[in-house]
Amino acid sequence: MSWYKRLAAEMVAPLVEMKAEEAAAQMAQPPRPEMGDIGFPCFTLAKKLKQAPAKIAADLASRIVFPEGGVFEDAKAVGPYLNFSLSPDILAEKTVGVALANPRHWGRSESGRGKTVIVEYSSPNIAKPLGVHHIRSTMIGAALARIYRARGWKVVEMNFLGDWGTTFGQLMVAYKREEEKNPGQPVDVRSLLQLYLKFHEAADRDETLKDEARQWFLKLEQGDREALGLWKAFRDESLKELVKLYARMNVHFPESAFKGEAFCNDRMDGTIKRLGEKGLLKDSLGATVVDLEAYGMPPCIIRKKDGATIYATRDLASAEYRHETYHFDKSLYVVANQQELHFRQVFKTLELMGYDWAKNCEHVKFGMLAFGPGMFGEEAATGSTRKGRVVFLEDALDKAVEKAHALIVENARGDEVLANAAALAEEVGVGAVVFSEFTQRRTKDVTFTWDKALNLHGDSGPYLQYTHARLSSVLRKGGDRLPEAPNWKRLATRLEKEVMLKLAEYADALSLAENENEPSVAAAYLLELAAVFNRMFADKENHRLISDDAELTSSRLALVEAVRLTIANGLELLGLTAPIAM
Repeated sequence: MSWYKRLAAEMVAPLVEMKAEEAAAQMAQPPRPEMGDIGFPCFTLAKKLKQAPAKIAADLASRIVFPEGGVFEDAKAVGPYLNFSLSPDILAEKTVGVALANPRHWGRSESGRGKTVIVEYSSPNIAKPLGVHHIRSTMIGAALARIYRARGWKVVEMNFLGDWGTTFGQLMVAYKREEEKNPGQPVDVRSLLQLYLKFHEAADRDETLKDEARQWFLKLEQGDREALGLWKAFRDESLKELVKLYARMNVHFPESAFKGEAFCNDRMDGTIKRLGEKGLLKDSLGATVVDLEAYGMPPCIIRKKDGATIYATRDLASAEYRHETYHFDKSLYVVANQQELHFRQVFKTLELMGYDWAKNCEHVKFGMLAFGPGMFGEEAATGSTRKGRVVFLEDALDKAVEKAHALIVENARGDEVLANAAALAEEVGVGAVVFSEFTQRRTKDVTFTWDKALNLHGDSGPYLQYTHARLSSVLRKGGDRLPEAPNWKRLATRLEKEVMLKLAEYADALSLAENENEPSVAAAYLLELAAVFNRMFADKENHRLISDDAELTSSRLALVEAVRLTIANGLELLGLTAPIAM
């Protein structure tokens, strides 16, 4: 809740016998700026007071008294609404002034202090390059981790790698076969993918290879030295490539975050034992399950007929470990929509085990990623790895950077930009791909197109980066004339006030993004802030930012700096850089 909405609610509440929180919940922005800055609708009071809403609004306007030098200039009745108008100089002091006084903490909060949240995200199967579809979990999760941190939470990041299972037995068979023909086989992720494809091509002709792969995986589970050595080499090489690619997208997992399926191996027996002690295990056609029929769900499989555990078993064991180790207040699983049933089963099973913290586990689901026609030839990002029909994330980023470079060269103004075109193209190209993940609510499917992602004038990452560069350019031209004690009364035009009102919503946007686990809220806010500033910037006649009036110039430059640092801070939370020249 913005501070001015709270103050308006506190003034109205005692006059209408409401709680301030109840009044604040009804406050809304008037449809036109000239009508006021925040409005209280009187419809709900009509029945209670047996009066027309417009009459109630007029009566309230006559009864409110504003102290001299206060936040509000006045309150007037506009039809059935009581609309408050903020004093521009107080608004400037509480937005621009506060932002400049403590830029790194601007918009942030300590509301989460003392609480711990676990954010599990990305979590790819390893021993192959990261597919472009993994960007959704990776960027949504990374943004949530940063947003929670900005709200004062202790954040524990988890990357639950798919680093165990029969796939590794298949890779070992393929690797050993190739090693016999070509000693010194590499184990980089692209080579491992080719081995995986070769295995399935050969196994389609020779079924015995699948049995051989199962034997290798059994050896791995039993701790065979050679199998463990190969597995470790595959895993280490995969992590090296993952870390490098994550860094390219400004994602930096601590080493402790990489606790995958293999980590759960020696914990699953204990979990299964506890399930048995609770009387939750049943036999179903040879498999061991938890019956969830009473809750409208199919059974949660714990062991298959052959005795092997599955994802649910590992998620149960991992959840127990995480609560035992971190005593989390909230545990988020940033995983696609398709896994909704799986997590409902896991969370219900944890609840049936008697864990009251199961209610704090949440599936943060998201929609599918699709591409415009012909963007990556005939490949499909959601295709089968086994058939080699996956678009790799690294390749998608490379193509974005290539297109961004062409765009920068085409639109460059000045030799400095051209000289840094390659580095800038990396920032803009990667930023375009990353920001596309936040252009709508996470549960919706996203269709990615180059035209939309790289649009310098649309709802895109490059548009925000370009706005930040424009703001930085204005500050350079102004010689960084930021006043120590600005005259806030000079920021008094309607457009300046609109910019400041939008600045005042920054903390609210981050709070809503946290409460809804929705980074797109922060992205939408940044786009709105950039749009209102650019409207002011375009009005050269009334809003020359640098003029002969030194006091006005310094005050307006202070406003420019507040907008710049808000956009820079917001971009950082979403994983984008903020270029100073474009």
